[in-house]
Amino acid sequence: MSGDGDSKGAVLAALVVNTGLTALKFTAFGLTGSGSMFSEAMHTLADTANQGLLFIGIKRSEKRPDALFSYGYGGERFLFALLSAVGIFVLGCGVTIYHGVDSLIHPHQLHIKWWLFVILAISFVLNGWVLLKAIQAINKQRGDKTFLQFLKTTNDPTIAAVLLEDGIACGGVVIAVICIALSAAMRSSVPDAVGSIIIGGLLGFVAVWLGYKNRSLILGRAIPPEVQEQALAFLKSQPSVERVRAVQSRILGADSYKLKAEIDWNGRWFGEQQAQWVNEQRAQLDGDEAAKQFAREFGERITTAIAKEVDRVEKELMALIPTLKYLDFESDAPTGHTQILAK
Repeated sequence: MSGDGDSKGAVLAALVVNTGLTALKFTAFGLTGSGSMFSEAMHTLADTANQGLLFIGIKRSEKRPDALFSYGYGGERFLFALLSAVGIFVLGCGVTIYHGVDSLIHPHQLHIKWWLFVILAISFVLNGWVLLKAIQAINKQRGDKTFLQFLKTTNDPTIAAVLLEDGIACGGVVIAVICIALSAAMRSSVPDAVGSIIIGGLLGFVAVWLGYKNRSLILGRAIPPEVQEQALAFLKSQPSVERVRAVQSRILGADSYKLKAEIDWNGRWFGEQQAQWVNEQRAQLDGDEAAKQFAREFGERITTAIAKEVDRVEKELMALIPTLKYLDFESDAPTGHTQILAK
């Protein structure tokens, strides 16, 4: 399964699980009035809505390029992940903290039942299963990177969102169990309200982090340095290339990069490739018209050779780095820049 398929599978699993848990937790809140259970219910509702947005973003990002968006729709994933972060902040953080503070100001009687803990236990197991799927998907993608390095550098905000949301979900269940148990033991709604505020604060942290992450991707962050260095090393190793400069790059999608560079092609190398043909034509260089005809044919052969070389370099570079979907080579020339587009 590809990295993109792993991400989609993790998001879909989280969406299905959290849909069921949302209904279960809101029912428990309605029967008990627990602020921590309300926080858990709102948290799960936010997760469900957000994972729905993430799934839509993944599906829309898979659309092929067209006349309107020639570089494709990869950025849709970043946009919907940003909307998801906003949803976490408003629903998960804002509403939950508000409810917790309101419970502190206006204490209310709790009706804590034993089955409340059973519901939380089921929630922990199911969220833990989704969290495990997210971890497995990340392990397939992160290579030699640590989890922290992967989260900082990944171009796929959807899998990072599932990991963080369900990690907080499991932690939130533990907090809810402790706070509800304390409220039952102390016969006070204060621990329960504090638990609501803590869970909301954790969600706020996740929302801000995801928002910052997706902001950089929407703005067009440069491709990973190691990928760019690999591409430049390949270009500089070609005998047809004299110099590479003015390199620019951009992440277009979770697995789609664009690289632009100004290349000074090695004219001497291209000329040497035509040495045999020049020798064959030398005997026919008699008169101005013959010289002009030779010059026209020689120029045509050189431009054709450059075009073929660009095609070769493009194909080999894309085979070496499959995520490089778009290459934009501009050839240096004394009179300006002649743009040669590769794909």
